[in-house]
Amino acid sequence: MKLKTRQIALGLYVFCSLLAVIATIIDNDLMILLVKPAVIPAILYYYLSTKTAKINWLFVSVLLLNFIGDSIVLLDFPNQTLIIMIPYFISYLIMLGFVGQDLQRIKFNASGLLIVSLIFGFLMYVLYELVQMFSDTNPELIIPVIVYGIALGLLGTIGAYNYYCKAATFTFYLLMYLISSIVSDVFYMLFHFLFEIQFLNYFEFALQLTSYFFVVKYFVSRKISGP
Repeated sequence: MKLKTRQIALGLYVFCSLLAVIATIIDNDLMILLVKPAVIPAILYYYLSTKTAKINWLFVSVLLLNFIGDSIVLLDFPNQTLIIMIPYFISYLIMLGFVGQDLQRIKFNASGLLIVSLIFGFLMYVLYELVQMFSDTNPELIIPVIVYGIALGLLGTIGAYNYYCKAATFTFYLLMYLISSIVSDVFYMLFHFLFEIQFLNYFEFALQLTSYFFVVKYFVSRKISGP
């Protein structure tokens, strides 16, 4: 029974995500308004049907914050980027707490530290280039984007280090979540501030929805296998 419930929940999430991407591609606002808000509840339903331990409300808040961010995007008002960043930024800070707990249980690895230092340097270079794109047109976003980017860069770097030092199921799903989130955010900035190429918008949106699956799989497998 529980397996069937889990399959239904996953199927609902995939169905809603596919419809949301299709609605975005065909630019059907009504379809987007109906389908996109159902994605987070569907993946939350999947988490609740998959968990083997008590509900972690701090993790649930990560999904709820993403739901808030997705809902703000639907409002489509001018200069909404700063407002959109707030719930996603808070969710990244919460994820930093989880990833930090994982890090404490992983043995120090010097070669891993060198590799992730290079990764962090690369991410900060990408952040610098992104900020240059809108520094003249949207100077009010410079500091918020830098703070947001550093937090996401730290999260990605620690996640990569954890996977390098301990190639387990939960670190793999974490890495996939972080890659999806980072690429999605970068493509968002590229689309809105540099290249108005629709493919960037579609790809960014699809990655964002995919990241929700990975973060749930990370948390469930993390509780099963243990850091």
